[in-house]
Amino acid sequence: MSHNTPEHFHQQAKEALADKELRQNFRGAMDYLRGKRRDAFPDPAEEKAVRDRAEAIRQRCLSKLPELLEKLEQNLQRNGIQVHWAQNADEANEIFSALAKQHQAKLMVKGKSMVSEEIGLNHFMEKHGVRCLESDMGEYIVQLDGDTPSHIIMPAIHKNKQQVSDTFEHNISDFQPTTDVDRLIQTGRSALRKAYQEAEIGVSGVNFAVAETGTLCLVENEAMAACVPPSPRCMLPLPGLKKWWSSCQMFLPCTVPLPALPQVRTSRPIST
Repeated sequence: MSHNTPEHFHQQAKEALADKELRQNFRGAMDYLRGKRRDAFPDPAEEKAVRDRAEAIRQRCLSKLPELLEKLEQNLQRNGIQVHWAQNADEANEIFSALAKQHQAKLMVKGKSMVSEEIGLNHFMEKHGVRCLESDMGEYIVQLDGDTPSHIIMPAIHKNKQQVSDTFEHNISDFQPTTDVDRLIQTGRSALRKAYQEAEIGVSGVNFAVAETGTLCLVENEAMAACVPPSPRCMLPLPGLKKWWSSCQMFLPCTVPLPALPQVRTSRPIST
């Protein structure tokens, strides 16, 4: 999976479909995830209603996007946050490069960010002498393996426990091979903990940006992303253009978007 481009899609798909172990990995993981989602939403109509209401709120906000962007920028600046605008991937990467030079950064530790995947941030920064280290456990595993994420929520869904153990054995010193999930997770966390202390720059995605207050909301379920913002000298949240909300009223426990996120994505009643 080293050349993930549209030109290679058909050949890669053919090879993947012929890989029995890969298909078994996906089948087991997806059956588990779908089972958990059925537990969270026994009534399919309830799940659809939650999704529809969340989408209606998002579309209402997107219809006022220019206004919300200006208001968000004003309130972010009022909160002491510098705002950078980029029209495309090249501009975004150049902004990151300039900030890395400004802070004399050699290590950038990242929470999960789909936008950074889309713009190829890791590869760009590494070409400019800055190492990017993923802190989401699934992203960290595929990064160590020189692989790419295969699922938006579960990036390493295509790997089984033995494959993860093999990856750690080849990349982490003193690792004792195991297929015990708890030990694998603890190994990854221990390896990442030092990076939190050494990184000059932290990067995270943004689940919701609230224009009314200049608030950036990050939702995660591993407690790894929570370690990224407080640690480095410079923190760079990287949102896309579909994450803007007008007011904090949308995030009260009785409303939809925030509670719906862990329920629909990871089938949990609440996240961190």
